Amino acid sequence: MKKLILVFVCVIMALSLSQVQAQKGKSNKPKQGHELIFHIKDSPDNLLYLVIHYNDKLIIKDSLPPVSPGLFVFKGENVYDDGMYSLVSEKKKLYLNFIIDNNQFFEYYLDTTGNVDNFYTKNSPENEEMLKFQRKTTQAQKLASEWGKKRKQFEELGQTDSAEYYQQKLVNINDEMMHFINEEIIAKHPDYLFSKMQKSYQAVDVPEFKTETGEIDRVAQNYYFKNHYWDNVDLADHRFIFIPSFEPKLKEYFLNFIYHTESDTLNKYIDLFLAKTEADTLMYHYCVDWLSYNFETDKIIGHDAVFCHIAKTNQLAGKCYWLDEDILAKYQKRVKRIEPTLIGKIAPELFIPDTTMSENPADWKSSYRTNKPYTILWFYDPNCPTCKKESKNLRQVYDSLERIGQRNFDVYAIGDNADLNLWKKYVKENNYPWINVGGNKGNLDYLDYFGIYETGNPAMFIMDNRDHRIILNKRIDMFNLPQFFEEYEKIEQRKREEGRAE
Repeated sequence: MKKLILVFVCVIMALSLSQVQAQKGKSNKPKQGHELIFHIKDSPDNLLYLVIHYNDKLIIKDSLPPVSPGLFVFKGENVYDDGMYSLVSEKKKLYLNFIIDNNQFFEYYLDTTGNVDNFYTKNSPENEEMLKFQRKTTQAQKLASEWGKKRKQFEELGQTDSAEYYQQKLVNINDEMMHFINEEIIAKHPDYLFSKMQKSYQAVDVPEFKTETGEIDRVAQNYYFKNHYWDNVDLADHRFIFIPSFEPKLKEYFLNFIYHTESDTLNKYIDLFLAKTEADTLMYHYCVDWLSYNFETDKIIGHDAVFCHIAKTNQLAGKCYWLDEDILAKYQKRVKRIEPTLIGKIAPELFIPDTTMSENPADWKSSYRTNKPYTILWFYDPNCPTCKKESKNLRQVYDSLERIGQRNFDVYAIGDNADLNLWKKYVKENNYPWINVGGNKGNLDYLDYFGIYETGNPAMFIMDNRDHRIILNKRIDMFNLPQFFEEYEKIEQRKREEGRAE
């Protein structure tokens, strides 16, 4: 049985969704309020929980004692959110999954065994359809289990004809179930939430694209799947927020399938996805918040650009009416802070004094003047243990590549400490062979520009010196630097080849 997670305090976002849904419900509900009556045969419960599915949790919407043994009545003037609900016993046992939709006045008869053959409902056509499906599924599972065992027995005996006979019966029962789902549920009741749920479970049918040589074109199939992943999900129906399958689909698509594509590609698919949700304010609200949170808190290199894109095209574009001025100001500040140092942006030329601490700006060291293809901007504090450790690791990589004539980067190391004597002593003692600057002077407030006030030290940025574009804006393991440059050059070479091909 699925492990139940009961959340007694609903998250703010779920509450706001519920409030908006309640307001909308006033105009389209034929009867205000709710009265849900459950007859649970042999129930020992002194308390019953009514919970709704939200994300990967079950959130308590109500709880009450029985009117009489086994009789529970949820009655009130408020309107519940449309979605999938569960009845959970006093001891956290799942009794029932059911749908609350436009009709919130019905009775349900069940028992504590979970045998749907004994369940029935009054005045709830959608839950009756759900019960028909559950009964047919239970029957099909019993037959499939029996035939699967027989197939295995005949396979072990080497009786292939009999094994194939039962294999065909398994295929037939699967086809029968799919026909039932498509024709008896989805086709007959397309607006039922349960019908839309069943459709959303179905995989996208990807055509067998072929290359010129007749082989399966995996690239074309992959492209088709990315663009049609949501075909079976009604993204203009906020009821999906309150069913258990929607959150896993979001994670599969955005945090798995397209997760490691370039930020521009991610932005394109996010825009296409959100455009499909905009017809339903609640769905759009949920999805834009979900995407913003996941990509803002992500640690993957380049995904900060995805967050900026989401914020600029949604929250900061005036689409998210539910955000107050303080929250919008925080989005504005966040984007303003990280946007200048996103991958692909041009890093400004820095002029900072070295350990001579010359007051003449003409003597200050430039971050652009280098003979190597790349420059590592290395921000550190000589009092920081991690900074000192990572600086030594950087030195090992620097020296090892220098010895074999393969060092393809220079280091522009920026000491950040108010005690100038401490910083100069540190540089002298370690005798680092790269450009050492510091003293908190310069042609611009580089600590602010690169976000060091916020992130702290150490911090790393890497520039491609051909055009001074930032190609890395997060610290990585120093010993992975050679691999990073190798992979970066492969990607750039592929881009050049693709550009010539076009």
